[in-house]
Amino acid sequence: MLEANTIQKYKSKSMSYLIEKAQELVNAYVRKRDSIYDGEFFICISCMKLKPKNQCNAGHFYSRGNFGSVRFNLDNIHAQCIKCNLHLHGNLIPYQKNLIKKIGQARFDNLEMMAYAKGFKHDRFMLIDIIEKYKNAG
Repeated sequence: MLEANTIQKYKSKSMSYLIEKAQELVNAYVRKRDSIYDGEFFICISCMKLKPKNQCNAGHFYSRGNFGSVRFNLDNIHAQCIKCNLHLHGNLIPYQKNLIKKIGQARFDNLEMMAYAKGFKHDRFMLIDIIEKYKNAG
């Protein structure tokens, strides 16, 4: 439950600011969560190659623009190398296979169901809650 003073702190912030700030913080959390060897490396969810941390993106299986309902869902976001995320447009076939290995079929099925939910709209309070939850986690 958000406190009134926390809500007040973000009163003047636009929805686009809140979305981008939440994304920045969640992505930082994912990069830290998926890092190995004292945070210096990670294994890409798609190509499964060991890469240095400066090549780490927080890659979304369901794109954040088209699937807002799972934009901040941690099952949807994993460490992915720049090549797979940007140059190979997510490299989604191996991403899906490795994602199911990582989170299991049941959680993947739930993620898929949530991704295709109709009528989702980001809520100001949800975004503030995400920002507050992850501001010190990344």
